Amino acid sequence: MSTKKNIIVGMSGGVDSTVAVYLLQQKGYHVLGVTLQLADHYIKDKSKQSHVIEKAKAVCDRFGIEHRVVDRMTGFDICVVKYFADSYFSGNTPNPCVQCNLLLKWDSLLKIADEKGIKNIATGHYAKIIKEGKNHCLYKGVDPVKDQSYFLWRLTSEQLGRTVFPLGDMTKTEIKRIAKELHLPQSNQSESQDVCFIPENDYKLFLKQYFPNRMNEVKPGDFVDMEGNIVGKHEGYYRYTIGQRKGLGLAMGEPVYVREIHPSSNTVMIGKAMDMEDMGCIVSEVNWLDGGDPEGSQDIEVKVRYRNKGVSARLEPLEHGKYHIMFSEPVFAVTPGQSAVFYKGSKVLGGGVILSNTQDE
Repeated sequence: MSTKKNIIVGMSGGVDSTVAVYLLQQKGYHVLGVTLQLADHYIKDKSKQSHVIEKAKAVCDRFGIEHRVVDRMTGFDICVVKYFADSYFSGNTPNPCVQCNLLLKWDSLLKIADEKGIKNIATGHYAKIIKEGKNHCLYKGVDPVKDQSYFLWRLTSEQLGRTVFPLGDMTKTEIKRIAKELHLPQSNQSESQDVCFIPENDYKLFLKQYFPNRMNEVKPGDFVDMEGNIVGKHEGYYRYTIGQRKGLGLAMGEPVYVREIHPSSNTVMIGKAMDMEDMGCIVSEVNWLDGGDPEGSQDIEVKVRYRNKGVSARLEPLEHGKYHIMFSEPVFAVTPGQSAVFYKGSKVLGGGVILSNTQDE
């Protein structure tokens, strides 16, 4: 078989990467399955991760392909876990999947591909890649519920040019139907919504277990209202995220939310629902996917979190690589540390990290 038909598939043992292998084989590819060991040493209850390596190997055996396991746990500690902890202790809310895709998954899979003289890699992401001129551009997957383009904005055109997304033109319903027709055990497997290294999604417990010294440095402090009045005591600012309503322990007579987190003063600002609506934000660390940094301002659609429906906005460049985003309508609880991803229709233009949920630089 021609070398150009060889491809590496990132394997998790789940239904998406499994069906991706099947679809690629149907198109004539010779597939090598690769499973990255990333968070294994953090997961005490292995059943929570459903034995990823064992399941991935079983899939590869089923389809008659080679399976390779690559240990990237040290890199994961540095690039993802440390970043995750640093974000919370800085008063921000991290986006570990975006970080992992850029610094670990694509980097690792492409290095293995280079070692073996293979051009392309594939994953089970619900997104599309379309070549436009010399650039490989990222688009939303056709399934609006499962579209994962939001998590891929930090990739480069070069990386996209070597990537295949077999599921981009399919819906989750179609993928499950194929899995059932193939009698794959993954067809009935439930999907986890947790961060992979925090199965129960209890990040506070995770920080306590693995960063106890940094936890101890953060003392209880004050909840303050929008005027700066003390309205209660918090147990440590890292325990809260912008927009959080439950678990505050405050009786204010009406629902209140976390509006801002200020580690320097050890205060957490509380606001009412009307106080949580933002008309703009500042972003940094911007990556443009479709041919470079555009000149001047432009009209875009922006999503400030994965499940955000998106809103039309005006993007204006500032100094030092920062951008000011002005929303066309109020957006609830814009959160520093999260990704703001820029779209033009279904095309991903790029994205950045939310630096501030105010309109002041």
